[in-house]
Amino acid sequence: MTQSPRFLLTVPTLALAAVLGCSRGDAAALPGASAERPALAVRAERPRERLEGETARATGELRAKLQATVSAKVAGSILRVRAQVGDRVRKGDPIVELDPATIAIQLDQARAARKMALAVRDNARADLARTEQLARADAAAPAVLDKARAGAQQAEASLEQAEAQVRLLEQNLRDLVVRAPFDGVITARPRNVGDYLVTMPPTPVATVVAAEALEVRLAVPEGLVDPLKPGAVLRGRSIPGGAPFEAKVTSVGATVDPQTRAVEVLADVRAAAGASAGALRSGGLAEVDLGGSSAAQGPFVPAQAVVREGARRFVWVAEGGVARRREVQAEAVTPQWTRVRAGVAEGDAVVVEGVAGLTDGARVAVAQ
Repeated sequence: MTQSPRFLLTVPTLALAAVLGCSRGDAAALPGASAERPALAVRAERPRERLEGETARATGELRAKLQATVSAKVAGSILRVRAQVGDRVRKGDPIVELDPATIAIQLDQARAARKMALAVRDNARADLARTEQLARADAAAPAVLDKARAGAQQAEASLEQAEAQVRLLEQNLRDLVVRAPFDGVITARPRNVGDYLVTMPPTPVATVVAAEALEVRLAVPEGLVDPLKPGAVLRGRSIPGGAPFEAKVTSVGATVDPQTRAVEVLADVRAAAGASAGALRSGGLAEVDLGGSSAAQGPFVPAQAVVREGARRFVWVAEGGVARRREVQAEAVTPQWTRVRAGVAEGDAVVVEGVAGLTDGARVAVAQ
């Protein structure tokens, strides 16, 4: 009687165990239950040592060779505005005029003071001449002669000082007109009639840009800069618009930017024959052909193979059926190709399609 309940409890337990055992066996028997994830299809290429028929390009900024923010040389209120934003000016053309009233009064006072100093000087000279005549006749003591000479010298100095003051105020009167320092276009004029201008610190009056004298500033990859020399003529175009121009190299930088591995190159810009006026503007972007890139040392990989992660660059390389991430040092040489200076070897299979979604160690199937 005491064993019946224990037997009854055991039967359900055995039944449950049998069911679970069958479930595990069925799961193990299902096809693909423990199979690995399928390989990702990718396309890979080996790096190229030369880019036959390709043209290396660099993108840069057009900028004016001459640009100046002009200010007044003397303090005063603006009386008249002679040039507006967008106006073309010639060197010496007036931009604004300041109120001359105060300086005109000061100039009148200085001229009066000069007349007075001139009279004093003439009187001192005459007094010295009389004293010298008396001294030669032994009718004047040496001390009296010395005093007359000192008085004449002081009078000469006072006159020179008065004349200098007059010249200074005459110059200040001329400086009340703020003029263009060179031929160009007014691109900014932050002050208007009635504004008071100071000289310390100088108050900006207008910005003048020599719109016709442009240069392009290029960041050229260090691997492509050696053939460029001052005097070389390159061809380029504006972005957007495609306005053609010629660029004559004037300067090749002596240092390499450690972040971009590029060298600064400056070139004077001349619009191509037939280009529309105003097609090239300071501040715009431009693309310049650096010439055939076949002479540049590789290896080269397609631009889409290089993945950017902040300032870092890396590629995926297929090795033994798995993807491996390689950090590289790379620089773009054309819109389609990138030069890899370190990180890949000649025989590496660099993934060029199917990069998205790859992880380090993922199985890949390389398409032929």
